[in-house]
Amino acid sequence: MYKVGILRAGPRRGLHICQPARFIQRLSSPELRSRFVDYFEKQGHTRVKSASLIPHNDKSLLFTNAGMVPFKEYFMKPDTAPYSAATSVQKCMRAGGKHNDLDNVGYTPRHHTFFEMLGNFSFGGYGKQEAIALSWRFLLEELELPLSRLRVTVLENDEEGYQLWKKQGLPDEKIVRCGMEDNFWSMGDGEGPCGPCTEIFWDTMDDSLDERWLEIWNLVFMENYRTADGKLTKLPTPCIDTGMGLERMASVLQDKRNNFQIDQFRHLIGGLRQVLKSKNVAVSSSDDPTAHEKIIADHFRAMCFLISDGVVPSNIGRGYVLRRIIRRALRSAHQVGMNEPFLTELYPHLLEGFVDGSYPELASRASSICNVVANEEATFLTTLNRGLSLLNNVFTHPDHQKSKTIPPDVAFQLYDTFGFPFDLTLIIAQEKGWTVDMKEWRNMNILPQFTGYNHDLLHQESQIVAIEATKKGKKTDVTLSIDPCPFYGLGGGQIPDSGSLTLANGSQWHVLDVFQPYEGGIALRVAPADGAKNIDRKLEQDKEFLEAGQLVQTSVDLEKRTGAEVHHTATHLLNAGLRAILKTDIVQAGSTVEPNKLRFDFTYGKPLTPSQLDAIERWINDASKAGGATNVQHMKLTDAVESGAIAAFSEKYGEMVRVIEVPGVSRELCGGTHVDDVRRLYPFKILNETSVAAGTRRIEAVAGLACIEWYKKTYEPVPDILKMLRASSTKDAAAKLEKSMQQTRDIQKRLDLVTEKLATAGEVIVHPIETQLENNTKVPVRVHLIDSDLDAGFMQKRANVLKETQAGYAHVLLSKNTIVVAVNTSKIQDHTANSILRHVLKSVKGGGGGQAEYAQGRLAEAVSDMDGIESKIIPALKARA
Repeated sequence: MYKVGILRAGPRRGLHICQPARFIQRLSSPELRSRFVDYFEKQGHTRVKSASLIPHNDKSLLFTNAGMVPFKEYFMKPDTAPYSAATSVQKCMRAGGKHNDLDNVGYTPRHHTFFEMLGNFSFGGYGKQEAIALSWRFLLEELELPLSRLRVTVLENDEEGYQLWKKQGLPDEKIVRCGMEDNFWSMGDGEGPCGPCTEIFWDTMDDSLDERWLEIWNLVFMENYRTADGKLTKLPTPCIDTGMGLERMASVLQDKRNNFQIDQFRHLIGGLRQVLKSKNVAVSSSDDPTAHEKIIADHFRAMCFLISDGVVPSNIGRGYVLRRIIRRALRSAHQVGMNEPFLTELYPHLLEGFVDGSYPELASRASSICNVVANEEATFLTTLNRGLSLLNNVFTHPDHQKSKTIPPDVAFQLYDTFGFPFDLTLIIAQEKGWTVDMKEWRNMNILPQFTGYNHDLLHQESQIVAIEATKKGKKTDVTLSIDPCPFYGLGGGQIPDSGSLTLANGSQWHVLDVFQPYEGGIALRVAPADGAKNIDRKLEQDKEFLEAGQLVQTSVDLEKRTGAEVHHTATHLLNAGLRAILKTDIVQAGSTVEPNKLRFDFTYGKPLTPSQLDAIERWINDASKAGGATNVQHMKLTDAVESGAIAAFSEKYGEMVRVIEVPGVSRELCGGTHVDDVRRLYPFKILNETSVAAGTRRIEAVAGLACIEWYKKTYEPVPDILKMLRASSTKDAAAKLEKSMQQTRDIQKRLDLVTEKLATAGEVIVHPIETQLENNTKVPVRVHLIDSDLDAGFMQKRANVLKETQAGYAHVLLSKNTIVVAVNTSKIQDHTANSILRHVLKSVKGGGGGQAEYAQGRLAEAVSDMDGIESKIIPALKARA
């Protein structure tokens, strides 16, 4: 059965296409789990049970956060794997550590703390071609998804991956090439297996969604190894690692706008509404759950799975994450009017989403799980009202109402006495339009003051507030925090500063990296400036001066910083220029700001034309030449948005924000560093504009001094080119180059014609020898020695001529290391070209293959004369077939 569907915008050319699309299979979550693992099990994969949410023997992770985590050691050492291929449905948690989606839950259509990942893995069992074919067949044949609503991305230089997708029948417009940041996967920043990946996207056909093109499957081809110094080498045994979010795929198959409308959540949120209604709490009747319903349902799933795997609430580590999840769920319930215990009443509705028994521990440990939840719920509900009462006293106290700031001792008391996670106190404060004084929290979180906006403070005296040296194999990493800190590392697309610290004893340490270990924190990764290989010895020498409380002199690399500032401000003008020229409200989808260039991603359905790019470039250069001071303002987020300031959807903002304004040109929320006058951006040059994903474009550009350097380097070869072409100007050079290229094309045509004539000639350039190949019947074989000056293209043409003009013979052609076999199967039925080639290669070392009428291979040792044919090839042919 078919229906008409409209694909409004293609990922690369913005085509308007009207074409039939099959009705999509409607599968429940249990059916999807079963269909996936059954399919891959039939394809020779071993079915592997989901591992625990607590990683086994892996201290680098707080939780199992991806389907590949249980197999990490096999990717490192494939020969130790107990199976060559595996498939699993892995339970995952992203609510702590580096991968933390906790704050996004309820406010986006896809984020979860707990989720399930479908995956198939190969540890040398098969490679890229099979992985792509298996995934494509599963989507098109098993799930019957319409091809018209699928797109794929590949790494821009992965020609093999591109051609493999073409073999699956995808046209060029359905295959999008992307850069390393999008289509190259690694386990982290350090050494380990890694490789290109290809991602499969689904067209939701809903332009109102932030993600019209939904990523549904990622196939990682682990064929490289990244060394400690960043070099990529080829792995001796390539592996395959794939991941597909079950909730996302279920939303596709069940035709839902977001993950919280699928069957699992429908059972759970339906049960939640029943419970709330029974407690006389007003509930929504909308198909789309409210933010609070999403938070409660998501967090309830997460807490039950964590407890079932042995995590219990506490104030440290995994237990603290669990406690935060439970208390955030209860806070949301309190917001909708639920002030009594209710969570355990949701448990039967949770089990409805897992009726296939995929996680039997949910049923077998139901009593223990509910007891832990009930105890934590009762404890927190008792203190919640007391804590809220304490906060209300602050909110109504006249001494605090003017500043609208919760004192640090109250925040600490809420955490220490009442068990309020600090982020919960902050949320409650922000709902009232208040902030929290965090000075006393420095002892716990270390929140240095960033002073790097002022260039006068890039060289200043600071105090070490924390230092940590950790061993990673034979390498020692040294990380410290200073206050105040002039080194930028606050994200927003701008690369971190570098520079140096001078200790009180005169010893210098280079600042290699600046990062945020947690919100509000700034940490510096440092190494001895003298290049000392034995960092431990250097640490011992400087120990007295590398302790908390010691003073250091800071020095930020000014050239690197100013280059980044130019390009950061340039991204703001580019954002404004795109809106001005394209006459549409484009959305920033990411950016990277470096000292010598910028990269800006934005939503737009088709490539920009050369005239549009010229107009944008001219618009920015005109604004830069006109000049204008950049203004910095600090204001409430709501006021900033109302004033017209642009916010990036990919960034997270607090109650108070920093607004960067170029009067009359640009106004954006931004925490980065910027130039004081936009004149420093001139000249500005767009280097290229490309597609990076469905509906997303990328512009790379240079500005200011970096642009002048680019022009200089671009011009450097011009004098030599003019000289070689004997041209007087670049215009003259273009004309002469075109003339030269035309001459080259004419020569190539004549060369092709000569090659064609040679291939159809008699025996002028070949020396045939006749022999016999025996099977049940004798097959006459002609062996031809081809002149070594002729290429493989000639050999193929010659082989095709011979099998037509001398059809009664099997033909073997040799030229140095290349061997070609041609057979006319209408005349010779007992042997094929491929079987003859394989027969020769049994005696002569080499490799190759082909089809019935044509096969080609490469010999380990060259055959360059008739003696070689007589001594090697003829005996190989006559060997018993």
